[in-house]
Amino acid sequence: MRDGVHRRLYALQCGLLGLPTVMACGVAGVQGLRHVDVHRGFLLAGNEGGLLLLWGGAGLLGLLAWLWLSARYLRRGRDGLRRAGTLPWAGLAMGALAAGGLLLVLLYAGAVGRWQVLGYLVFGPLLLVPSAHLVWLRRSEGPS
Repeated sequence: MRDGVHRRLYALQCGLLGLPTVMACGVAGVQGLRHVDVHRGFLLAGNEGGLLLLWGGAGLLGLLAWLWLSARYLRRGRDGLRRAGTLPWAGLAMGALAAGGLLLVLLYAGAVGRWQVLGYLVFGPLLLVPSAHLVWLRRSEGPS
């Protein structure tokens, strides 16, 4: 498939899956990190606050890395992805781990019959599809 077709397909993925996630995660991530800091001793006992801080930080880092790599691909193509350093790819991997953890929670909740939590898909797991596309584009042979 030509690179122009891949770029249009990826731009469509960004619009349909990425835009809602960026809007939801940006607001919820900042509010969640602030909530953990403000209510550290009030609502959370033990190490849950630290875990939520790491989880939220990994999610925000993944979101920023995805935005940066997406812009780089849409402007410079596969060559831009191949020339990107390891830092944005590490951030994307951390974000994928955070989204994967949320996806496991959602799958468990669905298995026990609590389908109300499907709205949480917008808080990260939707970005796993365009992120996997970026990784595939970087590793595949094709025009740069």
